[in-house]
Amino acid sequence: MAWSEKKRSLGRIGAFAGLLVSCLLALALVPSASAGGASPKVVVIGFDGADPGLIRQYMGEGLLPNLQKLEKEGTFNDLRVTNPPQTPVSWGAFITGLNPGKNHVFDFLTRDPKTYKPHFALMEEGSKQLLLGRWNRWVLPPLLLVIWLVSAAAIFKLRRKSIMAFGYVAVALAGLALSSLLFVFIVVYLPIRLPWPINHLQGKPFWQTAAEAGKRCIVIRMPDTFPAAPYPEGRLVAGLGVPDIRGRVGTPYIFTTDPALTGGDNEFSVDIVPVSEYDPQPVTAAIQGPFNKPFYEYAVDDSSDGATDPSVVKHAREKCEDELKREGVKPTIDLPLKISWDEKSCTYEVQGQRGTLAQGQWSPWVTLDFKFNPLIHLKGMSRFYLIKSSPQLQLYMSPIHFHPDDENIPICYPPDYSKKLMKRFGPFKTMGWAVDTWTISSGLAGEDQFLSDLNQTVDAFEKIMNGTIADKDWDLYVFYYEFTDRIAHVLWRYMDPKHPLYDAAKAPKYQEEMRKAYQRMDKIVGEAMEKMPKDATLIVLSDHGFTSFRRAVNYNKWLVDNGYMTLNADTGVMTLQDLFDDNRLLFKNVDWSKTKAYALGLGNIYINLKGRERDGIVSPGAEYDSIVAELKAKLPLIIDPKDGSHPVKAVYTRDEMYKGYDPDLTADLRVSNTPGYRVSWQTSLGGVPESLLEDNNKAWSGDHCSVDPSFVPGMFFCNRPIQGEPDILDMAPSILHALGVKVPSEMEGKPIVKEN
Repeated sequence: MAWSEKKRSLGRIGAFAGLLVSCLLALALVPSASAGGASPKVVVIGFDGADPGLIRQYMGEGLLPNLQKLEKEGTFNDLRVTNPPQTPVSWGAFITGLNPGKNHVFDFLTRDPKTYKPHFALMEEGSKQLLLGRWNRWVLPPLLLVIWLVSAAAIFKLRRKSIMAFGYVAVALAGLALSSLLFVFIVVYLPIRLPWPINHLQGKPFWQTAAEAGKRCIVIRMPDTFPAAPYPEGRLVAGLGVPDIRGRVGTPYIFTTDPALTGGDNEFSVDIVPVSEYDPQPVTAAIQGPFNKPFYEYAVDDSSDGATDPSVVKHAREKCEDELKREGVKPTIDLPLKISWDEKSCTYEVQGQRGTLAQGQWSPWVTLDFKFNPLIHLKGMSRFYLIKSSPQLQLYMSPIHFHPDDENIPICYPPDYSKKLMKRFGPFKTMGWAVDTWTISSGLAGEDQFLSDLNQTVDAFEKIMNGTIADKDWDLYVFYYEFTDRIAHVLWRYMDPKHPLYDAAKAPKYQEEMRKAYQRMDKIVGEAMEKMPKDATLIVLSDHGFTSFRRAVNYNKWLVDNGYMTLNADTGVMTLQDLFDDNRLLFKNVDWSKTKAYALGLGNIYINLKGRERDGIVSPGAEYDSIVAELKAKLPLIIDPKDGSHPVKAVYTRDEMYKGYDPDLTADLRVSNTPGYRVSWQTSLGGVPESLLEDNNKAWSGDHCSVDPSFVPGMFFCNRPIQGEPDILDMAPSILHALGVKVPSEMEGKPIVKEN
């Protein structure tokens, strides 16, 4: 080829290359759907229990300027919520766009029909096999030996001139020794299985749908998300459902020298730990830590080896427990706490961390390392608060949270996300129910302690929100706050002059604290508005509202009095601890052969149905329908002799509430209350108190859980206009539509947010 032709060819190639580079540069400069401002962005901020009635009152007082701005720009409406209007139920519908019958979270509690035992509906503890489970000891050591021998044989073959035969024998013996050591190591240090959480919420979260469409999503502390599930390029911190380190909703401790200190009926399971005032100081007390499930509880459970005879099972369990006791294996992993005190202060020391507190003072976060063995650890954190040191010591210790930098617990995704957040923003609570409402509700703490805990909790979360929302490395941003719910549960007695615990002298102070909480909510919304992209869609909502809890209704008592339930003996007082205890009084003392119905959870009634319940006596069909109709008609006729009120608003069948439900799982009936009334704690836990109706004399004085949803709607704000009346089932479709993502056909709601 002549040089001129080569030159022309090179010129054409160069021109084409230049054009290609120019096109690529042009494409790179065009904002994509995942970068820059072209992609529609959505911010969702959830405030649990924020009441639209209080919002209207405080807006009228000029206290909520940011929410007023939102209303002016777009929308403020009541939000129709689920039946029942409970936190895990409403947020479950919000997340999935499915009604509670389909998503399987229809109450805080549900039950196993084969045992009648209750468990948490949204999450329960299961277990997962470690490697090969019980075969670890029999497979892994021989496998190591085989690998060792094959490797040795290969080396011997390659270097046969320099290695004598006896050298190979020595290598084989060394392999056998290593294999034996591995066998011992597995037996001593490796459990067969480990605890692992199970999330019962069915349906795909809307952020997973968004992520699969290429959207970058951040979800922080939303309920019903534990264990944290992975999704494409996602970041998530789990919320309600994350237990404390003992596997409980939350177990606070009070170390005290006062032998008379009790939590009343202590339905909330505060752990009161006695401390001797006569022993030399520092006095050593035990912090009860996580249950030793891998090496104690599972060993006891497996000891009967499938036996079904109760006496055989009992003997095997007792024998195993005795053996474990002799070996020094304990049922819980505890830590020693050294305490010394005088009239003005208290000093604590645990695992080399020491501090001195004055009355009413919080400690910094204390890191706790629970060692199951040299190989398996569980890392937690807690804080101390000195209630008083004189005349009797009362040292409070918060429930023990999973430490944010422990990547072995699925509290976030990716596994190191909470660790990164802690490194950037400082420590924060990881428990789903982060604010302690149990201690004050048991009469063991005052309002100042409760409020200081609440505000410090929000401080940490607000810092995380402000930092991560400002990063703008997201298309969908979801953040959840619980404090509006927790403060209403505890301080509503000061909002309602008719409440048994209303105190006119204290009411102005704590009504002002409620205002401050809603003003803080408004401030948080303002911070989000300032930091998010100006063209982003903003949705602010709550899962329900609030009303007063003056009187409690004991439905199991009504069932006994009206011949639907029969007892062999008194059930005693039930506590939250009974949810996790195999020795529940209820299930020993109910005569199931004469029981047609029983109540459990926050308003649920189950029919003792043949073929479903273990000892069912009610036949499906006409007999079942007759009992359902009787209960539906009779329960609303209950009259409170105190003032002639009707505590029951309505009784709903599951067909009236849900579509696509599981008939073996879902309660047959739900009883809803009028304002001022709520199902009793004892009925919720399966107990049968002596009275049908009783005053609520607990600090837990506001509620919503069993109230008819028509009385406690949620609130809904959006910086866009909407069409129609908002329903919580409309939220997931509306968020996806605002993101430009196709709404899955299985979602039951509809997009309601209008486009700009």
